[in-house]
Amino acid sequence: MFFWALLVSIGAIYFGNMLFGQYSLDTMLSLEATKKDLNRKILFLKEQNSKAQKDYFELQGLYPNEK
Repeated sequence: MFFWALLVSIGAIYFGNMLFGQYSLDTMLSLEATKKDLNRKILFLKEQNSKAQKDYFELQGLYPNEK
């Protein structure tokens, strides 16, 4: 009986640490930082794309008959 109680206790500690321990917190914080960085890059690329499209359409307006 003592063996099973010890085994269950060790299993509970292991799984509790795996789910709620330091490693999980580090992973979550790392993913949030990566998400913020990617969102900043997305906004920057959208701005660049907007400027490039504006330049493209202005050039199209200068030379409408060329294809």
